[in-house]
Amino acid sequence: MVKNDSFFEKSLLVIFVVINVVLYIFSYDGATLNEGADASQYYMQALSFLESGQFNDGDVPFTFGTPLYSIFLSIPIYIFGLQGSIVVIVFLQCALLYITGFLSRKILLQFSNKFGVLLHAVVIFNPNSIITAHLVQSETLFTFLFIWSVVIAFKIVTDFSLKNIVLLGVLTGLATLTRPVALYLLILWPIFILITLIIKFKQISNKYVKLLVIVLAGGLIISPWYVRNYINFGEVFLTSNSGAYLKDQYLQLKAKGSNLSLEDAQKKHKKIFKNYLGNNIDADFCLKNERHWSCNSAVTHASLEAITVEPLAVHVKALIASWGTLFMSGGASNIRNYLGLSGKDLIVNFQNKSFNGLKSILELIKNMESAYFFIFIFTVVFTVIFRIAGIIGIFYCLNNKEFRPYGVLLIEIISIFTASYLYLGQSRFRVPLEPILMLFAVIGILFVIKALGLNNKGKSSETK
Repeated sequence: MVKNDSFFEKSLLVIFVVINVVLYIFSYDGATLNEGADASQYYMQALSFLESGQFNDGDVPFTFGTPLYSIFLSIPIYIFGLQGSIVVIVFLQCALLYITGFLSRKILLQFSNKFGVLLHAVVIFNPNSIITAHLVQSETLFTFLFIWSVVIAFKIVTDFSLKNIVLLGVLTGLATLTRPVALYLLILWPIFILITLIIKFKQISNKYVKLLVIVLAGGLIISPWYVRNYINFGEVFLTSNSGAYLKDQYLQLKAKGSNLSLEDAQKKHKKIFKNYLGNNIDADFCLKNERHWSCNSAVTHASLEAITVEPLAVHVKALIASWGTLFMSGGASNIRNYLGLSGKDLIVNFQNKSFNGLKSILELIKNMESAYFFIFIFTVVFTVIFRIAGIIGIFYCLNNKEFRPYGVLLIEIISIFTASYLYLGQSRFRVPLEPILMLFAVIGILFVIKALGLNNKGKSSETK
């Protein structure tokens, strides 16, 4: 069986290389940059970093994000130039995806020493993840750092060493410099791990105060960016995108919860923001420059107030739609866009119109061309099958005394990301969670095989 495992390992790598080469060959020229969400933001900061050693948006220091992904992009751009770097960026991100699949197997070992190759396969061939690796988007690098941090968090449970604690803080700090959403995880790691230790060992020791070192180590990693912003603007902040993020949350809340079109939701927000600013001396400036760092606080507070006054029924309806999209959408749009297939206008119109639940979705499907429809069906079927298996895996983990501490830890991690996305659920945001979701699916498959008595006791104990 060990020889078979080695064969599957090599086959996995070969198939992965072939599929990615085929995807790249059949993509339209420039798709990697053009179809990446916020690609120009990352790319322009990479160029700014290479040209001046700083991150600037024109003549103003960049504040609308964090720098690590742009630094990542700057390396191949520096070595291979603008055009030559594209294929290298795709190669590097595909390599990171493959390594992420390997790291996921390290997490699986806490539950089972079987089906490691299967987990590796469903992580790296996941339609949502593999196409994201071909785009200038920060998710692939972020997922690599995030899943590595989960591996270390699992190690801390059984090896409560200062080395592992510091490493977890460093990795989560780097993830925060890639995507700010990881800041929530950095703050909550000590609580999440403490809960896991209590469930596993039924006691608390004073040594667990050392878990605060996670936050300290991560804080040291991200502190230079805070200091840089304070030096430039006299205020301490990580990014200035919280206002724009909450504005988008409000727009989606109204679209999904109140069935407003995106245009009507934007008009409503503009009116709310204008009333919030009142006769403030900066009112006219902020109305025209909502994304300016100095207007971030005003946009944040106005949007937050607008969100909190909405009826509970609106929130519930919007969250069901958002989280349903987050966990059940297949990611077909990115594949279609990358291959240059028609249908982009269809999605744009779908997003701009008022959302009427299943009726809107069925209308979207009805208007799809055959190629897009095939991709859509394939990705949705893939997602639905593995979500069902994942639900089985979650219940199995929670019912198994040995697995429960680690299952709870993973559910806590999924929950904090789900809560942070709120009404903005989309397949792109699920990419960092895909390895964990696939892990639960594989555990579910193992449980079904065990329950049906189909497990082969002669299988190798290796999880290659």
